[in-house]
Amino acid sequence: MAEIKSALELALEKAERIGKASPQEMQELKWQEQARHLAAAFLREEADLEAELQKFPPEAQPALARQIRDILLRNITLPREGRVEEVVQRAMTGMVHVARDKKAAQRVLQEIDRLFKSFLQVRQNAMEQLKAQFNMQLDSVKKALEAQMHRQIKVDVEQSPQFQEQWRGFEAQLLQQFEPLLEKHKNMLATL
Repeated sequence: MAEIKSALELALEKAERIGKASPQEMQELKWQEQARHLAAAFLREEADLEAELQKFPPEAQPALARQIRDILLRNITLPREGRVEEVVQRAMTGMVHVARDKKAAQRVLQEIDRLFKSFLQVRQNAMEQLKAQFNMQLDSVKKALEAQMHRQIKVDVEQSPQFQEQWRGFEAQLLQQFEPLLEKHKNMLATL
């Protein structure tokens, strides 16, 4: 079974590696840290990625771009709340800035955008079908309660525990279907 290391153990291992690191390796570690900060600032819309990368020496730019690309790719995820989040859109925009082949990156990003639209459409259709199914099931119960209480009752099927359970199950299946497709595209982007 894999052992989980504490933050202190990881820090000690890193310090040990740094103690044995060459000046070149130390410089690369410094660039990696700067790349993380730059990617985070870009995702928060606090930095112009291309302009900031140009401030670094030419020999640092490939390593920085590679690190930033990895961070941006981790932020490209399937929509969870019925829409593509801003950070995902921002990460996709950033991928064009750090790609070596910008046109190829744009083509792959267009494919990802189509994948997102397809995912959202399937998700929306499934939500509507599940709601309709539950509304039909609850309609007779609702009518009986209204007859007893002599007033209209509003039932929100989405709040039903059974609805939520079925929806979570469907959403998990949907993610299993679309995640591999997204990963395939992200792997292509990683090479550009």
